[in-house]
Amino acid sequence: MKRFLSSSLAVIVISLAVNTSVEAKDKPEVITKSLTQLNNNPTEYITPFELVGTAYQGQYRMQSIPGFGLFVYDVKTGKITAKDLVKAAIEAKRLPSQAIADCNYLSNVDWQLRSMDK
Repeated sequence: MKRFLSSSLAVIVISLAVNTSVEAKDKPEVITKSLTQLNNNPTEYITPFELVGTAYQGQYRMQSIPGFGLFVYDVKTGKITAKDLVKAAIEAKRLPSQAIADCNYLSNVDWQLRSMDK
């Protein structure tokens, strides 16, 4: 009985590990496809969630937006605002220039930035 339980447990753990790794491999592809589509159509916006996420990862360092811990710190202290982040994304050609005048988009980016404070 002990052998059966330990064998079953091993099979379950292995199947979970295989399924988890397969799911993890698929997620970057989805993001890459949406970014590729964005480059083909410059009037599309990346989502505010993607904008803040890529900023956190350091994608806008060339536009003077730091990444990781310093990004979080600068957001919390008010050094980086939604408008700053949208301007950086426009300079990096990740957003169209009309995004800076889109109050709804700016508001959603601001909401995403404020959610980092929690």
